[in-house]
Amino acid sequence: MITLLHGDFIEASRSELNRLKQAAIGRELRELDGRTVVESDLTQSLESSSLFGEDTVVIIERLFSKIGRQPKRIEKLCALLAGDWSTDIILWEDKELGATVVKQLGSKAQVRLFKLPVLIFQFLDSIRPNNASQVLGIYEKLMADVAPELAFSMLVKRVRQLIQLSDGGSPAGLAGWQISRLTTQTKSFTMEQLVRFYRQTRDSEVAMKTGTSAFRAREHVEYLLSSL
Repeated sequence: MITLLHGDFIEASRSELNRLKQAAIGRELRELDGRTVVESDLTQSLESSSLFGEDTVVIIERLFSKIGRQPKRIEKLCALLAGDWSTDIILWEDKELGATVVKQLGSKAQVRLFKLPVLIFQFLDSIRPNNASQVLGIYEKLMADVAPELAFSMLVKRVRQLIQLSDGGSPAGLAGWQISRLTTQTKSFTMEQLVRFYRQTRDSEVAMKTGTSAFRAREHVEYLLSSL
């Protein structure tokens, strides 16, 4: 059986992968890095039986991340995975795979898509000076769906992107429409405000990692947003 875990909500999909690993205790786990594995090793992992007669589970991470748009290569890999294997296969991807790839894994594949809640982007887009009340309201709702640690890390990432754009740079991995939205957001800040806010986020991160703060991640984010 094939189980596919994919999507941009990496924390959630990784948590599910860890849960599946725990559930497989007592079976032989074979973990492969899909970015470096070659077909012969992949085939051997799927077809060879356990030395101790245990059921086997093959976990492959990021198998399709290195391929890009190579339809023949994708078709070949999917055909290999969808073969008549006695082992269970778990695929973990740190992005959402296209419908073509999912379809080629076969109708028996269990597919679980983990998408970041739309609310998290509303939260990030609402971050600007003199808007603490609105952004705190969105953040409160967001806490029902995501961990505060995730909200904190994405907040730090967003501030870095805004600083980079304000300084004339262009954050990697973003589409044109995303750059446009962030550029609009930067106009609400001065560079001094962005740098000061970023330093506050770094101070909070250090305090949490070193245990020198009594605040939890959720409270740190609330404090940071209140200071806008």
